[in-house]
Amino acid sequence: MRPLAGFGAHRVLACAAVAILGLAAGCQPKAARALFGPWEEGLTLAFEDPSLPQPQRSADRLQLRVAHATLNPGTDPLIQLDLASARGQMSVLLRHQNGGIALVAEDGRVLSQTLPQGFPNTPSWTDRGTEFRIVGRATWEGAAILPATADPVGIWVEARPQSGPRRRTLYLPNLGEVESHEERDGAWVPVNRLVARGFTDIPAIKRR
Repeated sequence: MRPLAGFGAHRVLACAAVAILGLAAGCQPKAARALFGPWEEGLTLAFEDPSLPQPQRSADRLQLRVAHATLNPGTDPLIQLDLASARGQMSVLLRHQNGGIALVAEDGRVLSQTLPQGFPNTPSWTDRGTEFRIVGRATWEGAAILPATADPVGIWVEARPQSGPRRRTLYLPNLGEVESHEERDGAWVPVNRLVARGFTDIPAIKRR
């Protein structure tokens, strides 16, 4: 999938806890499925395209922030992500169910299924004509920017669209996408990489 107004669907990946007990203390639920996406309100991630030269790489940096998380036991978690770059800003809603992540409209309609239910135990799936498969687990080489408590081992997922190059994305627990590679002339070229992580109190983008 190609970026839309600077925001590709591959960059709006996020996960939420299935149930949060003691959210005020920032604790994850016990015995919960691994969370392959950001879910903590205020968590802000910055991404760059390593294939671009400087200063364009920095100028095109994308910022993703968890603006709001609805994490009520017994209901499907709903996450609002605010995204901003030099090209503009937008908000998206993600709904999580049984490991799956769906991009949804405000009325609840599913626009796309980013990850399937049962992830990461679902080896392959298809969404809107694009075939996906799990390639395997790997330790992220850029994990030095993460806190010591973060899990650096993630899952590579390959996307094979009906037209265009194949793409491989590495998902880490509690962060989601941290790096993506695109196949170009027989080689895998990094085209998206997490370069900064932290918490901010930047006002959320107002939803209309």
